[in-house]
Amino acid sequence: MNVVPDPITTQEQASKERENLLDFFARGLICTTARAVGADHGEPSEEALTKARAVADDYLAAYEEWLVKLTADNAAPGPQ
Repeated sequence: MNVVPDPITTQEQASKERENLLDFFARGLICTTARAVGADHGEPSEEALTKARAVADDYLAAYEEWLVKLTADNAAPGPQ
């Protein structure tokens, strides 16, 4: 099945999508960490989500920088 999301065309949509990604990544980090140490976990606390969101934000920022660099490299004239 192919899923094609609606394109993001405004800064507001991009900001909302980034916040959704941060929440998704943060929850994934918490679940993965809990499973790795053998802990039983339910809904993460606000404190845990805040800490995990900071880590997720760092990863997402690095990914965004990589995408910008990749776009610039691909736009540069000459052999790739």
